[in-house]
Amino acid sequence: MWLTMILIAILLIALIAYTLYGHRRHLAISTGPKIDPASRPNTALLLIDLQDDFTSDSAKHTYPADAMTNGIMAINKLVETANANGSPVISIRQTFAGWYINVLVKLLNEGRGCPKSKGLDIDARIDGDIDHDIVKSRADAFHEPELSRVLDRHHVGKLIIVGLDGDFCVNATMKAALDRGYDVSFSDATILAHNPQSWRKTKSRLIALGAKDGIEEKPGDAVSDRTAKQTEPA
Repeated sequence: MWLTMILIAILLIALIAYTLYGHRRHLAISTGPKIDPASRPNTALLLIDLQDDFTSDSAKHTYPADAMTNGIMAINKLVETANANGSPVISIRQTFAGWYINVLVKLLNEGRGCPKSKGLDIDARIDGDIDHDIVKSRADAFHEPELSRVLDRHHVGKLIIVGLDGDFCVNATMKAALDRGYDVSFSDATILAHNPQSWRKTKSRLIALGAKDGIEEKPGDAVSDRTAKQTEPA
């Protein structure tokens, strides 16, 4: 009897420890070589996790409908401008990898983001041309080598990062980009977060690391936040 209880306790502790490890691993920031900004004058627009699984109003952990609508409108303005300027638009989509994390996602979030989910495609409301589509399995998109290869080919040194969630995948990708020396810009109009209070703290930390709050129009820059800000609610 006691032996059985001890074994169960050990198993539960092991599962909790492995779950915490998996969570930390998923959110871990990748490392990579520093870029030379002087040789990379171009700008790219990164769309993070704007997939049906996460943008749908039927999702278990849904975003407020008005915030999602306004966010997509603002993002579409940036996509339109990027397309007009010939700047790369890169869609980053989440698909979880590994049996254990997929079991947890099925139990806790209705399987959204799992490989067999029917909602892995980018939200159809995103209007415009997507130049590259990259699937990631962890929060930080730079864990996928293809992202760096695409940015290298386009001589990109400036990134405008939009999407969701601000506290997780957007945060992790921005940190990895800043660590590599990219000029990173974002705006509240184009970032969604389940917890606005937490996002304000995350945003402050990103700004302290060098991220720019607000996407300014400059000579040679690919996209502007001027039109995006027009969609923000008063």
